[in-house]
Amino acid sequence: MVEATKERRPTERLTTASERRFVLLGTIVAMVITSIPYVVGTILSDEERVFSGFVYAISDCTSYIAKMRQGAEGAWLFHIPYTPETHPGAVFFLFHRLLGKVAALLPGGNLTQKLIWVYHAARVAFGAGLLVTIYRFLALLTRRVEVRRLAWVLVTYGGGLGWLLVTLGKSDWLGSTPLDFILPEGFTFLVLFAFPHIALARTLLLTGLMALMEAWLPTTTDQPDSREAGRPGLARVAGSIQAPQWRAAGLAGLAGLAWLLMGVVVPFYVAVAWAVMGSVWAVLCVRRRRVAWTEAALGFIAGLLSAPMVIYSVWRFSSHPVYAAWAAQNQVLSPHPAHYLAAYGLPLALGMAAVPEAWRAAWPAWLPVVWIAVVPFLAYVPFNLQRRLTEAIQVPLYLLAAEGLRRITYVEGDLPRLRWRLAALAVLLVLVPTNVMLLTRTTEALGDRPSPIYRDRAEATVLDQLAQRVNDNDVILGSYESGNTIPSRVGARVFVGHGAESYRAAEKRDEVARFFDGSTDDGWRRDLLKRYGVDYVFWGPEERTLGSFDPRAAPYLRQRHKQGAYAVFQVEL
Repeated sequence: MVEATKERRPTERLTTASERRFVLLGTIVAMVITSIPYVVGTILSDEERVFSGFVYAISDCTSYIAKMRQGAEGAWLFHIPYTPETHPGAVFFLFHRLLGKVAALLPGGNLTQKLIWVYHAARVAFGAGLLVTIYRFLALLTRRVEVRRLAWVLVTYGGGLGWLLVTLGKSDWLGSTPLDFILPEGFTFLVLFAFPHIALARTLLLTGLMALMEAWLPTTTDQPDSREAGRPGLARVAGSIQAPQWRAAGLAGLAGLAWLLMGVVVPFYVAVAWAVMGSVWAVLCVRRRRVAWTEAALGFIAGLLSAPMVIYSVWRFSSHPVYAAWAAQNQVLSPHPAHYLAAYGLPLALGMAAVPEAWRAAWPAWLPVVWIAVVPFLAYVPFNLQRRLTEAIQVPLYLLAAEGLRRITYVEGDLPRLRWRLAALAVLLVLVPTNVMLLTRTTEALGDRPSPIYRDRAEATVLDQLAQRVNDNDVILGSYESGNTIPSRVGARVFVGHGAESYRAAEKRDEVARFFDGSTDDGWRRDLLKRYGVDYVFWGPEERTLGSFDPRAAPYLRQRHKQGAYAVFQVEL
């Protein structure tokens, strides 16, 4: 990475035509293989079982369809569909509501199916955009084509050593599933597989980083004897008629706007951008042995523009008990540090060989070193979503790993091509098996059409009928599993159905179990229905497993829809 130095100008073309063809081909392959399980799942649907549209993180993805449905049915503000409590609307999940509005414009009458197709179209489109952005980010940090190509392949297709833990029967090692199976923030392949909003958010994160890096690039050096000593701060940047300085302010503004949009999609990712570039600025000051005022001013512009969604999110999650409970229940904590070593130990070991050279290089070649150094603090900061603050760490880490591998195979002034290619292939073969295992196992599981990947067509029919009757203020009571599915097909709220978004989710699951228990007093049931304003009771196989209560015998419940083993009852109190 020594060659990614101050000689480059921000306007210089970063990639060649052959590299663009390489990225295009690799992107097509990645999006095709991550779509295979969904194609197979759709093909295997029949008259009895309906493919949910998802094979990974199914409850979360189903909740995204519910959020898209709100947009398709006209909503601009978000209301939690997984809880009956009244609460104010919020601007969260605007990305999904906009996708829902796109789905509503498509021809055809099955809105649920249109929502699923639009979701996957977004997954492919934003996934492809992310991969192109990652390559440009890598190209800004190194001129070495072979290094950035390898880094890009590793970021796109690589995982960690989770496959080895699973093979050894350690799927719950130290109380956690291996991170490369469950952490999309840490592994790009998982993003391509299931999460278009994270793909867009990461694209915006890297776009903002590139813009701010280029804003700093024309004037930034690392030497304490630089002729920039004493350069004025914001006044000079904003008031000078010199084009490069105006351009730098514009790039800083672009970074701030990119991060503002990122914050609309995933608010707390803004904190990652601030932490990385704030740490980079601090290191820059140490390297230059003076305060980097100009860079501070440009960073302030980016930070100020990106702050609104962070401020709004803090206020919204602390100002209302329903949102506060959501935040408290949404615990995504980091596992034992050994899991991070299992996930990133190999690229970290390879990257160590590149650290000395990267550290000696001029700006911005040493940025990956600082970013990687910051992540352990982010991963264990006192925050309920701490492991998600590892967002995009694969990009700088695998770049250093590729550069470290180059240094290891470099011999006497030359890079032996055969040795380099064999070493690169070996690393890839060690890091790819997790994602191969993920693809093959999810695809193989489709043959049995298990729940919740598939749902009974009778259930879908009953819910589609119910969707024609309800409004968005109606509340439906059913099991937790049914509650997760219902809002994706019905524009109403459920009593419980999401571990984080359902207010007092654990207590409500207990209350649902008691409701369907045959020994429960009818007076208690009536009181529960009245207290939460429940309008409908859903009754299917999952509700029957909770107890022997038969809603058909209850005088305060009138059957409205029935198909096979599924029925919907209207509450009449």
